[in-house]
Amino acid sequence: MGELKVKFLMGPAECNDRYIPTYSQEFLQGLSKAMDVEVKCAEMDEVKAQPLPVYFIASGGAEQGFKALYKETAEPYILLTTPGYNSLAASMEILGFLQEHGLKGEILHGSAEEIAARLKVLKRVADAKETLSHMKLGCFGTPGGLIASDADFGALKKVSGMELILFELDELVAEYEKGGYPENTYTEELKKKGYRAEEMEKALNVYGALKRLIEKYDLQGVTVKCFDLLDMIHTTGCLALAILNAEGIPAACEGDQKSLVSMAVLHALTGESGFMANPSCMDPGRSEIIFAHCTLPMDMPDSYGLTTHFESGIGVAVTCDIAPQPMTVFKCDDTLHRYYAGRAELLETMHKSDLCRSQMRLHLTDGTGYFSSRPISNHHIICKGDWKEVIDEYFSQIK
Repeated sequence: MGELKVKFLMGPAECNDRYIPTYSQEFLQGLSKAMDVEVKCAEMDEVKAQPLPVYFIASGGAEQGFKALYKETAEPYILLTTPGYNSLAASMEILGFLQEHGLKGEILHGSAEEIAARLKVLKRVADAKETLSHMKLGCFGTPGGLIASDADFGALKKVSGMELILFELDELVAEYEKGGYPENTYTEELKKKGYRAEEMEKALNVYGALKRLIEKYDLQGVTVKCFDLLDMIHTTGCLALAILNAEGIPAACEGDQKSLVSMAVLHALTGESGFMANPSCMDPGRSEIIFAHCTLPMDMPDSYGLTTHFESGIGVAVTCDIAPQPMTVFKCDDTLHRYYAGRAELLETMHKSDLCRSQMRLHLTDGTGYFSSRPISNHHIICKGDWKEVIDEYFSQIK
């Protein structure tokens, strides 16, 4: 069980019931149980050190106490309330004050279960913002043939703290030529598949090279201009990116910078690995799209096979089988002012010969209109589960 520290505020003792502290503690105990996180009162220094500061407005008369403290934290201001002792009334006065000053705030009120559900979303978003603000993302090569997939490094840094760093692809090739890769569950399982040994070694050496460069430059994610690798080292990055994504390191292909940013944001918000894929075929009448690519996270499929990279016929690519289940389709741009988050249902995985190797047929809750009229370039990111509420909350807080 984790913990969430809140700043306890109540009105003057002489104007309030002496049982308010006891009542408030019982309220927090119920909330802790519903949230499966210990919610407890703490001093302001501890509260504001968290990604999500919360003000616990325990009674009427707490307004002046809040006014004296609010500049120590940033918006959105989260006001936790109880159903007693004019807690809600005081919080509404505080929220009015914040709105007059052009600041965002939110009152949490209702059952313990309702408040817990909302707090979980807010905490997840706050934690993700903190994580992203320290991320360094390596771009090995530029998007090249992709004409709408580069990013404005400065704009991204300003809005999120994320830092994109450009490296020459030659540096990855030089590291690859050293050979070697870490032995782990993924590499052992892949080699047991019995796929062509020489091709497997080359593919895993790309993984090893990227792992060493990630450690060398303290990177938390990468994108690779992988089509250039076909001529330079006669293999692809498909398998390397599949392993990295499963390890929790967002890894995009084709040098796609917007997709790398999207994968980093999605992973920070959800903890899920993301499948970067082409929307390959749409059926607007059925609200369906087939997505396909030659790499997907190794932890995503129920079972998988190995084959060649689709366009080149060389290297090692992944083909997958995944049971029908809820999915989320996501993409954002480098300013974080445009994004798409769509609920979807995986209908089936497929094995068509005329598409990239891992294929998913999805039913989109909101239809295909976004994809035909206002897509954020080609590649989109798919993860397991319904995360739209969390994603929408994150982007609602971006300025």
